[in-house]
Amino acid sequence: MDRLKVAILGATGIVGKELIRMLEKHPYFELDALYASRHSAGNSLQVDKDGLSMEIREADAEEINRQHYDYIFSAVSEQSATILERELRGMGNRIVTNASGNRMLPDVPIVVPEINFKEISNLNKGYILANGNCSTIGLVLGLAPVAEFSIKSVDVTTLQAVSGAGYPGIPSLDILSNVVPFIQGEEEKIVAETHKILDSRNRTKFRLTATCTRVPVVNGHLESVTVEFDSIVAFDEILDSFRLFKNKDLPSGLPTLPERPIILQDAKDRPQPRLDSGKPGKMDGMQVSIGRIRVTGNILQFVLVVDNLVRGAAGSTLLNAEVAATLGGQI
Repeated sequence: MDRLKVAILGATGIVGKELIRMLEKHPYFELDALYASRHSAGNSLQVDKDGLSMEIREADAEEINRQHYDYIFSAVSEQSATILERELRGMGNRIVTNASGNRMLPDVPIVVPEINFKEISNLNKGYILANGNCSTIGLVLGLAPVAEFSIKSVDVTTLQAVSGAGYPGIPSLDILSNVVPFIQGEEEKIVAETHKILDSRNRTKFRLTATCTRVPVVNGHLESVTVEFDSIVAFDEILDSFRLFKNKDLPSGLPTLPERPIILQDAKDRPQPRLDSGKPGKMDGMQVSIGRIRVTGNILQFVLVVDNLVRGAAGSTLLNAEVAATLGGQI
């Protein structure tokens, strides 16, 4: 099988570099070009373990369109992405994006394949296909398994790693030995995106509140979640819902799809970002770790950890493209 020709926008950022790593020897996609701002154009980036480098090109819509890529992965900042992605879509390109700028447009689905992959089937020739915010992806994978019990309200507090702020991130004197109890726009994103993803399953809309903090952790977002149901739930039923959760209708054999999207942690002090995020240099980090599960009447509490660079960003972008290519008959 000939691999599909792809390019990365925003290749010099943290997520762009993670996409480069994950695309090395990918069975579906062949990385053909790297794009970034004019300030980075002309420089080179290493694209494989053997030291092969590619020159970075300036991200110009007309030039990108002339190359006829099968898919364009977008990892640019949300301000830059908003216009560029729309221009490329208007030219008939398939954009699979991690950027937030266009996520809430009515014709842009936010897809977490285990939950709502069938929305990809409704896309036209030129489209923008988005994955959610890094914290949102972890949260919805924690909520989807228990949605059957009729959720009344959700309260989530996030402890988010500094890598989620991109490069260079937060000044060290602001974050070392500190917790910053505010991340611009993050709480609004979590609320809006969570409802957009879960409402696609025709679930009743529930009350959702979020408090987002930045902590001195390199990688891995931890989220403390409290769920109120309409009626009393049983601990064993909750455990089974987490343990057995998967979408059996998903196409089989997707390279980036984990066998199980949720790992249950039995230890009282797990999950932890250092122990339960992906490990550098490996094709992992796509599962969400859940632990500290407590049930009291109609209240469920649990803690989750999501790898913000893999499942929360580059890995979800890549997985969405794999689903799109499979449903579109290209694979």
